[in-house]
Amino acid sequence: MIETVTGAVLAGGRSSRFGSNKAVAAWGEGTLTGTAVSCLSGIFPSVLVVGKDASVVEGLKSSVRFVSDESKISHPLVGILAALREAETDRVFVTACDMPLLSPFLIRTLCEAASGYPAVTAVWNDKPQPLCAIYSQECAGVIQLLLKENRPVRHLFDIVRTRFLTSEEIGAADPSGCSFMDIDTPADYNLVLKRAHA
Repeated sequence: MIETVTGAVLAGGRSSRFGSNKAVAAWGEGTLTGTAVSCLSGIFPSVLVVGKDASVVEGLKSSVRFVSDESKISHPLVGILAALREAETDRVFVTACDMPLLSPFLIRTLCEAASGYPAVTAVWNDKPQPLCAIYSQECAGVIQLLLKENRPVRHLFDIVRTRFLTSEEIGAADPSGCSFMDIDTPADYNLVLKRAHA
């Protein structure tokens, strides 16, 4: 267990392109949110689920804590900030509920690279992956500023000192990049499901 980091699953998106609340969409023997929680629970002693509706954690492990993001805005930065405020650790690993193929090995690799940096993020296909990243409490003030200006998460990496985990470094943990496959639409769901059973 990595006790210096809290795990956080963001489950407060609008799911507008999915057609229903994807946070509770079926996956395996449970839900997409439950799959993410199971992954993080094997790595971190404390796992938060951040969202707008506590029903997303029904039936999940009793050790999982639901955190309301207390905002009408659907923005990943809202969830990240809520997780940082509720975490009892300096660092939080953040993922989304719609990334069911996330590699535990990759998460551990990110944690190992975090020392000395306010933020650590994976980079895949030349793009930072803000929902496969670690944020420290030092990022909270910058996140508040970005929210006021309605700027995307990736702008945080231009402001705070960030460790970028390259595709080469990720290769040993997840050479196929399946960790970064997210589900926005029913077509995405079928594609990721097919990959999961490949």
